[in-house]
Parts: sequence; C-alpha cells; structure tokens
Amino acid sequence: PARVRAQQRERERERSSPSHGGEQTPDLSLHRLVAMGVPADVVPTKWERFMTGMPLCSCCIWFWFGILWLIIFLIKMFAEGDAIFSFDQQSVQSDVIVQQHYAFMAARQEDEGCVLPRTDRGPQEDSQEACEGRGEGKCEWKNDKCQDKEVCARPEPRERESFLIIGDSAAWVGIIYEALNDGNILDDDILGYIDKFENKLLTDANGAKMGSEVSRWDTDWCKKTYPAGDNSSSGKCGAVSSVLNPFSLNAAGLEALKTQVDSGYTAAGFFACMCTLEDTLCAICEEDGTVKAQAQWPTCFKDAVDQIMQAAANAPQSSSGDDQCSGSASFASRSDLDGMLAGLCSRKPSCQYAPPGGSTICSSTGFYRPTDTTGLLTGAGKDAIVDRMCDENRPEWFSLRQTVLAMGFDCATRTTPFARTQFFAGGDGEDEEMGKQFEDEYVPGMAGWFAREQMLERDIERESDGKLRIMLFSAATTRTQFLNILMIDGILSIGSLVLVWSYMWWTLESCFLASVAMFEIVFSLPVAMALWTVILQQKISFFQMLTIYMILGIGADDAFILYDAWLQAPHGGDGPDDWKARFAWAYRRAFRAMAVTTATTCGSFLIGAASPLPQVRDFCIFAAVVVLVDWLFCISLFSSAVAVHHVYIKPMFSGKKKGECCGPGCCCGCCRVMQKPCIGEFPEPSGTELDKRWLERFSEGKLFNCLNRFRIPCVVVWVIVIISMIASAGASLRTAEKAAPIGRESLDVIRGFEILLSNFQIFGVPTTSMAWGLDEEDPIDEWGDTHDDDVPRLSAASAARLVTPEGQSELLRLCRAADLGNDEEAATRCDTRSCLILGKGLEGRCPANERVLKETGIYVPSEMSCNSGRYCFMEDFARYWAYRVEGEDCIGKTSQATCPTSTCIWDGTHCYSKKTEDDYTGLPSSDFIQHLGSDKFKAYMESRSDLLQATGWGFSVQAEKYNTGFQMSSGGDALTFAWVSFNATYPSQNSVEDANEWYDRWETFHDKHAPNIGGIQTTELYLFMVTQREMVKAAIMGIMLSLLIAFIVMMIATGNWWVACLGLVNIAGITSVFLGLMPVIGWSLGENECIFLIAVVGLSVDYTVHLLHVYNHSEETDRTNRTRHALGEMGISVTNSAITTLLAALILFGCGFYFFLQFGAFIFLVIGFSILMSITFLIPLMLLIGPQGDQGNIPFLKMTSKTKVHNLEKQ
Repeated sequence: PARVRAQQRERERERSSPSHGGEQTPDLSLHRLVAMGVPADVVPTKWERFMTGMPLCSCCIWFWFGILWLIIFLIKMFAEGDAIFSFDQQSVQSDVIVQQHYAFMAARQEDEGCVLPRTDRGPQEDSQEACEGRGEGKCEWKNDKCQDKEVCARPEPRERESFLIIGDSAAWVGIIYEALNDGNILDDDILGYIDKFENKLLTDANGAKMGSEVSRWDTDWCKKTYPAGDNSSSGKCGAVSSVLNPFSLNAAGLEALKTQVDSGYTAAGFFACMCTLEDTLCAICEEDGTVKAQAQWPTCFKDAVDQIMQAAANAPQSSSGDDQCSGSASFASRSDLDGMLAGLCSRKPSCQYAPPGGSTICSSTGFYRPTDTTGLLTGAGKDAIVDRMCDENRPEWFSLRQTVLAMGFDCATRTTPFARTQFFAGGDGEDEEMGKQFEDEYVPGMAGWFAREQMLERDIERESDGKLRIMLFSAATTRTQFLNILMIDGILSIGSLVLVWSYMWWTLESCFLASVAMFEIVFSLPVAMALWTVILQQKISFFQMLTIYMILGIGADDAFILYDAWLQAPHGGDGPDDWKARFAWAYRRAFRAMAVTTATTCGSFLIGAASPLPQVRDFCIFAAVVVLVDWLFCISLFSSAVAVHHVYIKPMFSGKKKGECCGPGCCCGCCRVMQKPCIGEFPEPSGTELDKRWLERFSEGKLFNCLNRFRIPCVVVWVIVIISMIASAGASLRTAEKAAPIGRESLDVIRGFEILLSNFQIFGVPTTSMAWGLDEEDPIDEWGDTHDDDVPRLSAASAARLVTPEGQSELLRLCRAADLGNDEEAATRCDTRSCLILGKGLEGRCPANERVLKETGIYVPSEMSCNSGRYCFMEDFARYWAYRVEGEDCIGKTSQATCPTSTCIWDGTHCYSKKTEDDYTGLPSSDFIQHLGSDKFKAYMESRSDLLQATGWGFSVQAEKYNTGFQMSSGGDALTFAWVSFNATYPSQNSVEDANEWYDRWETFHDKHAPNIGGIQTTELYLFMVTQREMVKAAIMGIMLSLLIAFIVMMIATGNWWVACLGLVNIAGITSVFLGLMPVIGWSLGENECIFLIAVVGLSVDYTVHLLHVYNHSEETDRTNRTRHALGEMGISVTNSAITTLLAALILFGCGFYFFLQFGAFIFLVIGFSILMSITFLIPLMLLIGPQGDQGNIPFLKMTSKTKVHNLEKQ
C-alpha cells in the first residue's frame, strides 16, 4: 500500500506542477488551500503561518529571547556574585537529628573568639575592623587574619627560621606513600625506595632550577632551626616529619642525634644532658617511678639545677603566677622542680636520643635525615621501634606513629599500606615576595621543582617494580594540580558539546540547523537558571549545573523528532505537497510526540519535589524546568529555523547535487564527497520510497523483519536479564560505606587526598558534642538562607536541669567518664576506633603541672602529648570553686604564718586550698548561677587562656572556645545554653550502618553517665547518616512514583491503557537493569547514585513513549503493521537521539573528577539500555501482545480526532 500511495503522489505532482529541488511554492492563502482539498486540520494555524510566513522574524525573536534571559542571569550573577550559588551542605531539614545539629551550631556561634569558627561553607570571611572589635582587645590582625595577641613577645626570626608564606598559609609539602599489591609500607625494600626518594628530593631536588641555576632544597629552601643559646650559629635544615625518622636509630643515626642535641638543637634545655645512646631510664629516675636523690643525679643536671635555683632565689617571687612567659620549665622554688621531676619520673621515661617527635627531652630539632645519616634499621632493631610506637606508656612514640603511619596501623601484624611525610619551606613568616618567588619561579616550569619531582617519582616507582606509589602535593602545587584536572574536564565537556553538534550536523545535513539545535539545548540552561534565581529566588547548586549533559540527549531528541517529521511528511504520511501544509503536518505530529515525552519526563522529575532533601528537591525541580524550557525552544526557535532553512538556506544550494562540494550534507557536502568513491552516485529525490534515508529503510525492513522473526527469544532473553538484575540488586546493592571519591584514583593528587582524608587526621579530630538549653523536639526556630543564619529555639527547662546540684555533679561525671580509658566494659577512650573517645588509653586524667595548679588553681597538663579527649567547662568551674572560692583565703599568702590551716595547705612555698575539683558535689542553683556569671569566674577563665597560651597550649585554647562553653541570659540570672565535647574516633567515611552504630554507642554513653539531665548529642556524622537514609528512601519512592506518573501520562496521552502498560513494563525493565548493574560495576547507594535513581525514569521514558505514540496513532489496525510503522517512522529519530546522548556521555569517561565520570557513566548506561530495550524488548512485546484495532482504548480519554494528512487515495 505504501508503494501504491507513493506512485499516486508522484502522478499528482506531475499533474499539479509542484516545486522541485528545494524551490519555494507560491504562498497559498487559507481559502486556496481549502479549495485544493486540504483538510482543515492540516491548514496552517495562525501560529504556524507566523513561523512559515515570517520564519526569519520568528527565529530572530526566539533567538533574542534566549539572549535576553542570558543577560538577565548574568546581571543577577554579577550583582550578587557567588551568593546565587549554594555551597551549604544540604540536609534533611525535617529530621529532628539534623535540626538538633544545626540548632547547636547556630547557638554555639554566638560565643566567638578571635578566630571565627569554621562553618559548613568553610572558614568565614573576616576583616581587620571586625577582628579588633572582638575579644575585648585581646585580638590582633596579623598576616591577613585575626588571631590572639601574643602574651609573650617572640624574638625576630632568623634566616628561614619561620615558615615561607604562600598566600595566607605556610608553604607545606605533603607526600603519601602507598604499598601496592597488598604490600606493607614497613617492608625493608619499600622503606629503601622511600629513602632514595627523600634523599634526592630533600637535597638537590633532582636538579630543579631557579632560572638557569640549580637551586638545592637543603641550601636554598628548607626551613631552618638553630641551637638554643647560640646566636652566632648559621643553623641547619630543621627536622622533617618522615616515616623514615623512627627507623634511623642505627649507630650513625644515634651519633648524629647525640651531636645535635649536645650542640643545643633541642627544646628541653638542661634536661637534655641526661640523654644517652642506650634505651635506658632517665638518670634521675628510679625503676619504681620515683626521683633519685640529688646526689645520684648526673653532674651536668645537678649543676644546671643549682644555677636555676640560685637564679630563682635572687629573682623577685610571684605568688600570683603572673610570670607566664617563663613557661613550664622555670621554677620559682625547689618544690616546683620536685613536682616537675616527680611527674616526669612517674612515666618512667627513656632518655635515649630520639628522632623528632620521639621524646620531649632527647629529640633533636635539627635531625635532617638526607644529610645527617644513612641506612635504616632492619630485623629486631626495626621490631623494637615498632614496639615503642605501639606502647601507650611511651606517649611521644605513640603520637609519632599516629603522625607518620595510617590510623589503621595494626600493631599485632605490624602492617599498613600507607605512610606520610611532611615538611615546610622556610622564610620569615611575613615576606610575601619570597613566597611568590617560590611559587612562580622555582616550582613551575619544565626544569622547575615540581616537574623534577614528578620525574623522580616515576623513576623510583619504576625501580620499585610496582611495589610503591608516591603521591606529592603542596601548598604551591595543589591548586594548580586540581585546576589542571578541572581544565581537562572542562575541555572534555566542551568536546562533548562539539561532538554532539558535529553529529547533528552530519545527521541534519545542515550546519545552520545543527547550530540552532545546539543553541536551543545549551541556552535552556541559562534561561532556566534565570527563572530559578530571578523568578523563584532560589540558589544554584552543583548538581543543577550538570543537567546540561542530560538535556543534551533530551534536546537532541526533540530536534530529531521535529526534523524527521518534516522530512517524512512527503512520503511518510499523506501530506500535501504545499510546504506550509507539510510544515503544519510535521509540526503537529512532532508537537504531540514531544509534548507527551516532555510531560512524562517533567512529571517524573517533579516527583522529587516532595523529597525532604534540598539537593534532591532542587535538582528535580530544576531539571523539570530545563526540560520544559528546552521543549519551548524546540517548538518555537527550532521550528522557525526549519522554515528559515527551507525558505532561505536550502535554495542557495539548489543547483548542487549530492556528492558535490558545497552540496547537501554535512560539512558543506564534503562528507558525501569522501563517500562518493566508495558508494558511487547518490540517488536524487524522486518522491518515492527511495527518498527514505537508509536508517528508515533499515528500521522498517531488515531490523523489523529480524525482530519479528525472533520476537519470542528477544522477550524471553530480556525477561531473564531483568529477573537476574532484580536479584542482583536485592542481593548486592547496599548503602555507601563512604563518600564518593574526589576523582580518578589514577591521579596522584586525587588518590593522595583520598588516603589523607580516610587514613590520617589532617583536618583535626572530629568531635561529638552534648548540649543543653535547646528545645529537643523542635530545636530550630527559623531556617536561614544559609546555616550561618539559622535561629535556634532555646528551652529554659533543658538548661534548668544543669543548674541543680545533681545536674552539676552529673555533668562532671559525664566529662570524667573519658578517664575510664580503654576499659573492657565499654572501650571508652583510646586511639583506635574500638573506643568512642580519642585519647590516651590509660585510665585516669592527664597529670597536671602541680606548681601552676597550686599557684593559680589553673589546670595545665604536664605532658604535651597527653590527650584527655574532652572539653568541659564544668571541670574548670570545679577547679575555680576549689581554688578561688573555697581557697579564697589562701590566695596571696606567702608564708606559713599567714596561711590559714583550716582551709589551706602550706607546702613550704605555696599556700593553696585543701579542696580539689574532686571534692565538688554541686552548689545550690542560685549560688551556681551567681558564680558562673560572675566577673571573678570570667577573669579566672581569661587568666587560664593567657597561661595556656604562654605555656605552649594555645591550640587547646582555640579548641575549647569552639568545643565547650555556656551562655547566660541578658540579666545574668539564668543559664540559657551550655555544651561540652569529646574527641571522637569515628572515621571520616562511613556506611549508613556504621553511622547508625556510632549514633547508638554515643546515645548509650550519654544515657549511662548522664541519665537525668537530658540534652542532645550531635556530631557532623549524623548529617551523613540521615542524608544517606533519606537518599535511599527518596530513590525508592522516586522510582515508584515516577513509574506511576509515566504510566498516567502515557495513558492520558494515548487514551489506551494497554499501550501504557507496555510502556510501563519497558521503563520498569530499564530501571531494573540499571539497578542490578550498579553493584556489578562497583556502585553503592551513595548521594550521587540516589540522585541518579531518582532521574533514571525521567531519562528512560523518551524512546519508549515515542514508539508507543506512533504505534497508537497509526492508521494500521493489526499489531504487525502498526509496529512496522512505529519502527519505520520513529526508529531513525530515537536512534539518532540515543547516539547523540551516548557520544556526549562517552566523552565524560575521560574526566578526572569522579562525579563527572560517574554522571557520564550513568547517562551512558541509562540511555544505552533505553534504546536497546526499546528496540529489542518493547518492539517484540508490541509484536506479541500489542493492542489491535480499538483494544485498550479508554473512551473518555481517547482523542476524538487524530492527526490527519492529505490522502490522495481517499480523494
């Protein structure tokens, strides 16, 4: 029948003098068109006549419409800057755990020190004016940042004694080492390769040049150290934090350490004279942990003590502890010294010379291994070092292990795959010019430091035969390294657009149409952004930017549908020869097809609008807006462009034949010119079936025949695949155990940062906080535009529980519970993830500096390496009560005669309170409030901060400001908010199951030690836990509801429930296959994957809906011919659309950042299976069980009129 109709059309054209070769037909009026016998519904409407009567005007209007919205968006962006983009961590605002966390963050921010706390967006912006207005004059603006004023003036740094500054940070260099193939980083051969690498890098830097001259690291750039008390020394390269240092204690290494310590390269002062080459107890200590008699002390130590005591006797005494700048190593009396020595000997310390960080007494500050020693310990010697690093009774060695080896180091098997080294370039801490010189002249270039280092990396890795991987990044290179990856990814992204444009040019055979189609696709994004930011007043997130890759396929699909309908009008239906009526026929057919797919896709995406997750909700709504805008552009701009091409552009080439230069086809006919020698002459249009393109002929010919023949095997195979994939998803698909990686592991900077984040504590220790004073059920009063603007809802009842005597005591018990250490019952505190709290595993609190405690009532740990694991203002209040309230009569008493014996103790030098913090059992509520809000307690806390700063504990002051505190009412008569925190051991990356377990363990800890005071416990990990949990829920619900929406839209659009069911089966099959494939390719249900699952239905509906739409509106009645018609008419459109999308996604496989790669894989898999299953599963299904005649029609939904075309046979 089709051939007969074609012959009839050919005869009619011969009789009616039609236009040929692209020539224009006369502009027929509406009456004349009707008089010719054109049915009224094919006569162009006013809108269609506008596009065909003034195509150039219409095209320009819509082009400038897109430009206008782009300008609006750019104005908005330039006016508000990055404020239109959202950088906040997205969260489930409806979940009470999330509300508690952000309410706690908002309430805590009100108490700010000199350094503004980090927020979810990172460091807050600060200014000199704002800095000087904080901290009651105790803050200063220095080096472009706000910091506490130095209590004690520091001498001017000597040459390269301070850090070289790049931007606003020190010029650090970090190296990560990874033992490959299940190797151990501590194997002798691997440590040997590391030694080779560092020896070369830290000396001549592998020949790196500054300009034309070789610039050695050890002579020109290393951070230097100087011997104590020797102002004439030129110094030497300072110690490097290297995994090699602990294993350098061979004879040569010990001798180098001895020489350096004896020369003054030590921070221990006269204590260092006790150091020896043997691993023995310090000479002043007995085996039982007591102090020897002075007569048994080494002569050097005894003489130094006598000199210090004489100096202390001659100096004016300070009973108030104001002599802060003397530090913890100065002593006002012999009792001070005895207290210090007693604390030292109680630890039974070794006084063997030690590598940097291995001892507070005998470490060298100038041990620079590449120039100071050679060789490494092996065998028993190395095992002895590992034993020290695993011994909690040696806190310095224990801490050293945590610095250079991964947190997962197994002391039982002595294995770990990771280690790190860190060092700094030296400067004066302020010279920006030197930093710029380093960053701009020494590091870059083919002969620069970084390029030479990369060459050295490759040489050592090659020499190790694949056993070792070296990953270096630094302050001077990290930004460039990431920008290089981003630049490559950007080029690939642009390349995907160019590739899509090229393919569209080849397919549409018009550069103009391909360019307009790309404009339609690309400009749908800025127009949608303008609508999103200007009209809807929303912020743009990272995920929304990626809709460009998704709309590439959807937009190309719409363009192909419209243009293919235009080409098929003369022979694919019964369209008239008049081009305007032909345009109307094509436009209406395409309009309906595109409207159905757009409605289905938008509906599937809009399901996500109900998600409690802002990033999911915003992504889905924005994606629906982009799809809608693209459809509007297609039915206006691209439709007009088709008319412009027919009227103005195609006639320019009317004299050219196919296969000639500048003739029809891609690249001005050049593609056909190159094909001509292979396939011969190209047939000219004749108005017959031969006018169909080869893909159309193939689709309704060989492909259809093959599918018809093997329809049952095709359906069976796909049913088996679908069932298998459902089983795979059910058995293997799990929630993500960690956050998505940053990028490809093959990239050193990416892999290195992944290892740092998951195995080393480089961004500080995570904390779990417990707070009182918030409404526990509804803690957020108002959500802000960012989390910085959130307003918490306070609860007087919650805070009131703390101020009772019982509440005070219970809070103290909660804080002191950390001192249980690594107890067998609960594993409370240790340095592994078996415990809740990160800190020393031994029971008891860290020993105090007794002199300072007696003099001031202020607790200063005597051991810098001791980690109590907690921050608790209540402990400071208990000490204040003991020493300043109960011991008030003791303050200022300088003799035994004036020291009251009833409340005070006289130890020969100090008069101090009999009461200690352990005697505190709580005060009456009114007294507690009065003391807590008093100026005396405030002054006590300020003195404590100053003293900690002066004694080297400044880092603790900053941490405590953020991790513990309280707030009083404006009248000072009530406690409104309070919090304490604990260092946590949980890793930075967890599965949902792990996060739930951590939450339950902390809840148990809170309920066990503070069962009656209530409060909340929160940490950032819980945001991940809730988000992942809601992500999975949103993904499951999104898929189900999207399938339902797709079914409803298909049923309404087709008016046939049978056809809609076939579409639902195919789309559900595509979704099931993708779900089952996820665990096969190593994906789990993380944040990215859940968003993919929500979008999978929206992406997979197009081809199914297009084929079913044509099937349902076919003039044929039996399922075989209807299926042939659907495949012949739509096969070329959906195939070209799929190829376009697959090409765009394929380019993303080369990206370095993981999300781009993963997003490309997602699009490639979904579109790939969509086209594959639509052709090889849906078509056989239609052949087997597709409705025939009026089967499945829903009378009240079935359209009363179908698109009719001019049928000459019926006339």
